[in-house]
Amino acid sequence: MKKIVLFLVAGLLFCSINSIKADTIDAWDFFNLPNASNATPATIAATVGTGSLDLSAFGLGSPQGTSPERTSFAGSQLNTFLGSVDTTGSGTALAIANSSANGKSLFFSFSMTGYENLIVSFAARGTATGYNSGVWAWSTDGINYTTLAGVNTATRNTTFAVATADFSTEIGLNNGATAYLEYTLSGCTSSSGNNRLDNIQFNATSVPEPSSVAFFVMVGFAGLVALRRKR
Repeated sequence: MKKIVLFLVAGLLFCSINSIKADTIDAWDFFNLPNASNATPATIAATVGTGSLDLSAFGLGSPQGTSPERTSFAGSQLNTFLGSVDTTGSGTALAIANSSANGKSLFFSFSMTGYENLIVSFAARGTATGYNSGVWAWSTDGINYTTLAGVNTATRNTTFAVATADFSTEIGLNNGATAYLEYTLSGCTSSSGNNRLDNIQFNATSVPEPSSVAFFVMVGFAGLVALRRKR
C-alpha cells in the first residue's frame, strides 16, 4: 500500500514540477535598435520566439527624428534572457517619448498554445516629465481587451529597474492559440519626456499533458484495486 501511495505521489509531484517551471516563450532585447533619425521600425519581431511588437501608433516626428514618439536610447543589462543578442554591453532600449503620444498603445501579438500563467517583465526607466501611467490589457481576438487591474509599470525613475505585469490570474489567456497584449502610456508632460523599455520577457508555465496526469492516476487506481483483491 505504501509503495503505491508513494508512486502516485511521486508521479503527481513530477507533473506539478513540470508545470511550475517557467519558460521564456517570447522576448525582445532591442539590440542595435535604430533611433528615430534612422527610422525606428514600426514592427519589431521577437528576439526569442515568434511574437511581434506593433509600434505603428507612434510617429517618428516631422521632420523625421524631430520630437519623435518612437525612438531608441541607451539600454540596460537588467532582465537579460537566454538567447539575447545583447550580451556584452547595455546596447539600446526602445523609447516611447513626447506628450503627443499620451494615450497611445504598444501592441504585442503571440501564442500561448501549451502555456499558462503568463508573466511579463522588462527593464524600465523614465524622465521627470515622462509617462507616469503604464496600463496593460489582454485580448484573444485583438479587438476586445480586458484591463489588468491594479498594475502600473510606467516610471519616472532615471535608473533602470525591473518592472512586472502578472497575468497569471487571467485564465482566458491560458493555452490560447492567439493572444494580444496592449500597453498604454500616459502622463507625459513635455515633448522630450520618455519611458524606456528593454529586455522584455514573456514567461509562462507549460500546461500539464492530460495523458501524463491520467497515467499516474490510472496506475494508482490499478494498484488500489489489486491490493483490495489481494486482501
